[in-house]
Amino acid sequence: MATRDLTLVALFAVLTTACAQLSVTLPVLTSVPFTLQVLGVLMAGAILGARRGFLSQLLYLLLGFVGLPVFAGFTGGPAALVGPTAGYLWSFPLAAWLTGLAADRTGRRERGVAVLTTLYAGMLAGIVVIYLCGVIGLSVTGAVPNLRTAVRVGILPFLWFDLFKALVAGLVAVRLYGVVR
Repeated sequence: MATRDLTLVALFAVLTTACAQLSVTLPVLTSVPFTLQVLGVLMAGAILGARRGFLSQLLYLLLGFVGLPVFAGFTGGPAALVGPTAGYLWSFPLAAWLTGLAADRTGRRERGVAVLTTLYAGMLAGIVVIYLCGVIGLSVTGAVPNLRTAVRVGILPFLWFDLFKALVAGLVAVRLYGVVR
C-alpha cells in the first residue's frame, strides 16, 4: 500500500475518533450515546472507497483495542469491544466497505443525482449493517431484555439523525472526490 493510502487510512481513523468524542447521552431516549461516529464511518467509505474505508475503520478498532481512548467518551481497551455498544463498533469496517463499494461504482469524477443516489444507497446499506450489528450486540450482552427493546433503544432514537449524517457525508464526499481519490 502506498504512503498516500496509508496516510488517508490513518486520517480517517482519526476522523472517526474525533467524531466519537462529540457524544451526548439522552437517558430518556436510550442508553446508547448519540455521536458523530457514523458520519466518520460513512465518510471513510464514501471518500476512500471500499478497501481503504474498510482499513480505516479496522485501524480505528485496533487503536481502541490496544487501549487508546478513541471510542465515545474517550474510552478504549478490549472491554469496549465486548460491551453493550460493541456491535455498533464491530460493524464499522463492514459499513465503510459497503459505502465504499457504492462510491467505487460511481466513478472518480462523476457528479449529479445518479452519483448521489448510488452513494446514498451504499450509505443506507452501511447504516442497516450498523443497526443490525448494534441491536444484536445490545441483545447478546444483556443490555436490553429483548429484541423489541433493542430496536426501540438502539435504532429508533438514531434513525433520522443518522440519515442526516448520510446526507452530509454524501455532499462532502462528492465535493472531495477529485481531491482524495
